[in-house]
Amino acid sequence: MRFFLKFSLILTIIMIAASAILPRRYEMTYPRDPGPALDRQVRTNYLEAIEEKHPQIILLGDSTLNLGVDVDSLAQQTGKSVYSMGIPGSASALWYLLLKNSIADASYKPETVLVVFRDTILTAPGYRVHGSYFDLVDEYAGRNEPVFIQKSFVNLMNPLEIAAEKYFPLYVSRADLRNSIDTHVRYFAPPLFGCDEDCTDYALGEIFAGADLEPKALVDAVGAAEAYLYTPDQLNFDAQIERSFLPDMIRIADENNIQLIFVRIKVETHEPDAELNAYIASLTSYLNENHALVLDYGNDPRLSHEFFRDSIHLSDEGKVLFTQILANGLNELFAGK
Repeated sequence: MRFFLKFSLILTIIMIAASAILPRRYEMTYPRDPGPALDRQVRTNYLEAIEEKHPQIILLGDSTLNLGVDVDSLAQQTGKSVYSMGIPGSASALWYLLLKNSIADASYKPETVLVVFRDTILTAPGYRVHGSYFDLVDEYAGRNEPVFIQKSFVNLMNPLEIAAEKYFPLYVSRADLRNSIDTHVRYFAPPLFGCDEDCTDYALGEIFAGADLEPKALVDAVGAAEAYLYTPDQLNFDAQIERSFLPDMIRIADENNIQLIFVRIKVETHEPDAELNAYIASLTSYLNENHALVLDYGNDPRLSHEFFRDSIHLSDEGKVLFTQILANGLNELFAGK
């Protein structure tokens, strides 16, 4: 009992001290709005490219877009200028921000925006927004992004987490504290042997870049991350749609007279089943009812296993084939207008 009282006293002192020191250290005020803080800078490389190139079609997506669609070939086969905004590791949160802050904010507006997606990723607003992914998303977010913060973070918190985000500096500062500790650990010993920070970074880069990593471990890690997209909650379209960025993306496109086309690309991470088929049917119905078009190649038999380099990326041969398939689908849509 005496030990517990001592522990409680020490913990209380630490919490009080942290509540006084951390807000000043990291320039925070309390109570605060829950969710991460965004910096004031918005990267404008895509906006500037759009205003310079004036593309008729813009592609949005992640690495499956980059490895699945040949931009030059697609432009040649459709007879329209094409610009790709494929960012590896991106997901619906970043696509929403790019549409809002880069495409819609440009003085020139494209005719069409194609969003290349896989299965349930469009209604997973909390997917790929944490850790290193947050730094990527923050590059294209403004200082004030209430929709992004609400849908990617606050909606996914329980009441206790929300309270901690508002009133508990030690909880909010956990990432900064961890990074500070990691930095001290990383750079403490090397200077004793004549290796400064640049030397340390180079050495670590050489070690991990040249590491003989087990390919199966990488595949398993990708599979584990992708499994989130096929949980029962994510497969419940009706429960997820209003919490997702889809309504916001459709609204932004309508306000700017941009035609949205959602292109489902095939992957091999999950075998088609009744739940996924029901989800895709609901998604297609929703998009069609809201003036968005859909090209669904998620179960296309032409994209057989031999055309994949791994469970989610097409091979070079698969890229040629899928680009031709997509061009044919787009030409049919454009001819029907």
